[in-house]
Amino acid sequence: ALIFGRGVGGGVLNRVTKTAEWTATRELALQGGSYGNRRAALDVGQGVSDAIALRLNGVYENSDLYRDGVNVERYGINPTATIQVTPRTRVLASYEHFKDDRTADRGIPSFAGAPISVATPRTFFGDPSLSYADALVHMGTASIEHTTGGRVTIRNRSLFADYDKKYQNVFPGAVSDAGNEVSISAYNSATERRNLLNETEISYRLMTGAISQTLLGGVAVGRQITDNFRETGYFNDIATSINAPVSNPTIAVPVSFRQSASDPNNHSSATSVALYGQSQIVFSTHWQAIVGARYERFDVNFYNLRTGEALSRKDDLVSPRAALLYKPADAVTLYSSYSVSALPSSGDQFSSLTVTTETLEPEKFTNYELGVKWDVLNRLSVAAAAYRLDRTNTTAPHPTDPARTLQTGSQRTKGFELSVTGGITPEWQIIGGYANQDATITSLTSAAAPGARVPLVPKNTVSLWNRYQPTPALGVGLGVIYQDDVYAAIDDSVTLPSYTRFDAAAYYGVSRYLRLQVNVENLFNRKYFATAHSNNNITPGSPRSVRAAVVTGF
Repeated sequence: ALIFGRGVGGGVLNRVTKTAEWTATRELALQGGSYGNRRAALDVGQGVSDAIALRLNGVYENSDLYRDGVNVERYGINPTATIQVTPRTRVLASYEHFKDDRTADRGIPSFAGAPISVATPRTFFGDPSLSYADALVHMGTASIEHTTGGRVTIRNRSLFADYDKKYQNVFPGAVSDAGNEVSISAYNSATERRNLLNETEISYRLMTGAISQTLLGGVAVGRQITDNFRETGYFNDIATSINAPVSNPTIAVPVSFRQSASDPNNHSSATSVALYGQSQIVFSTHWQAIVGARYERFDVNFYNLRTGEALSRKDDLVSPRAALLYKPADAVTLYSSYSVSALPSSGDQFSSLTVTTETLEPEKFTNYELGVKWDVLNRLSVAAAAYRLDRTNTTAPHPTDPARTLQTGSQRTKGFELSVTGGITPEWQIIGGYANQDATITSLTSAAAPGARVPLVPKNTVSLWNRYQPTPALGVGLGVIYQDDVYAAIDDSVTLPSYTRFDAAAYYGVSRYLRLQVNVENLFNRKYFATAHSNNNITPGSPRSVRAAVVTGF
């Protein structure tokens, strides 16, 4: 949260794109495989002068999937430029245009506490011809970095992004008590969002006697504007749901879409101003520490275009971070860390506010972690960590007045993980991990009672990938993934069973400019369920699928 700000209680993916470099890049990758998989990617770039380098990445995919009637077509281009203004000043510029059109697939329903039994994982519940998720993204970024005297680095990064997303689905609900019919509903939702962000930071390397520090400070400002419009589907222009036979759940019934009394038509704006600072301190060859904090003023204004209701909330968020590292030997590091992040009451999309949530304080996520990293050999590293994540300030019903809401709910996730990365021998490389997690509701929330397990969190997870290179040109890979059973939703009424899946791969370098690769997912064609959106939107895992790729340099 110190770097990324509010709304990252569950972590974030730090997406780093390719940048233009002076070394020539020429690569074309073509891929095809099971269920109509078709994909092409291009990466070209080089320096055009001593001061300017250009690069272009592009991708196009038009693939069917293992689910009946499901398709994805997407393309994107990402030109970038690097300009070396002076030996100490560099400018990076990037533009991204991305279009993604796919079938919205909400999976299968449940029955008697488990995913419903269907003859094939291809079965689509609903109407795939009326279910789609389309997204159009325009994003531009520019950054400048300047160093002075070898100790000070100043960076400024600006981003503008425009998102246009439309989602419509005809999807399954509950199955009848007899197990022979399933309820089908429909809705669509359109979201337009514009983000403008700017961040300026400075880092400074400082020596104070035997102690060295790297100081980091920054200012971040952002503005996000969101418009959201939703409509309900009416089958035959009358009913908001219909029943379909479980034996034949793919339907083709006329559906008209219009707003119901509760469908949102909202406009919201979120403004944030943040200051953050951090010091990375090296006390000696054995001891290091990191301390820092972020202060953020977060302001949400919400306007309901249906009712004319205007709501707003302002929050002052403080996100501290601290860590202590001890190195008893060059190859071993012991560490402990503490951090806090927050989620405003407007939700993780910052686009929803009600009379009730307008009064609520942000949720807090407090994380404690202890760990060790050990470079066993020059090419092999192992690590272990134990952690506890406490989520507090979640909503809970008043014990004597259900119409009132309190912020006394909480949940706790605790666990440990082990990992290994590197080479057992020069020919044999592995990446493996084991995680044990226990995520439970610790006090009454609006969603569940104390003791309930948090959904989609397996108690035990194991993954191991092996790559063996018998010759410089030939490589083979074999991997295994195991996951314990999980609940599909917070009510703990539907269980997704545990599963073990094996994957395999083969690689062959024909020449310096040409290599071939084959990947096999679900090698033994096991039936499993990958994830769930709710008790009745469960995603079956893919049957055995094969993908082959040709990658060439030119």
